[in-house]
Amino acid sequence: MKIRTKHVTMGAAVSAVLVAALAGCGSGGGADAGGSLSVDRVVELAEGVGKDGADACPVPYDAGKAAEAADLDEGIEAGAAGAEAGEPMATGEGGRTTDPQSPFAGKAGGIITCSYHVGGEDLTVHTVGTEAGSATNYLLPTAQQAGGMSVEDVKSFGTQAYDAKPGDTVASKGGNVVTVRLDSGGKGDVALLLTVGEDDKSALEPDQVAELARTFAAQAK
Repeated sequence: MKIRTKHVTMGAAVSAVLVAALAGCGSGGGADAGGSLSVDRVVELAEGVGKDGADACPVPYDAGKAAEAADLDEGIEAGAAGAEAGEPMATGEGGRTTDPQSPFAGKAGGIITCSYHVGGEDLTVHTVGTEAGSATNYLLPTAQQAGGMSVEDVKSFGTQAYDAKPGDTVASKGGNVVTVRLDSGGKGDVALLLTVGEDDKSALEPDQVAELARTFAAQAK
């Protein structure tokens, strides 16, 4: 079964214990590694795309170069595998809002989700930024679902992502979920999360997934 949900709300997949344990993780933002993307830019792009979506990813990711860098046998195509006509390739959420239903209520932040496929597998690139806290935390439910993680596994994944320096990769046990922290310019925190396949399984090798994530991350701007 294909994972059609692009990302999952925090409350839907991760226990309150996990959220509390990771909520205190603060912002990073080093330099000289990975891509460079400010929180303000993420918010701008997310608001521009909106929930109705767009036909192209607003972040200038070059999927062809990523496929070449990862030495894939097949190219990366835009859109989810089996996407219906008119289904958007990219969606966005967040911004500057006081809406209590938004995970970014009271603080600037956003998530941009760009859908691709390689062969018959969905490959999704999420770009997330927040002015407060750890950016990766907002996508832990997505990582948990795609990586088939236990609560302890996703807690460890989130902790490693928080401790990572810009440009470093953190992968799930099976290697089909990889996050890369980006250089946010010293303000807030920005990260990329790449998922391929489902339930911690993919036709791609873990090192290929990691190289895809690194290459996409280096293109972020």
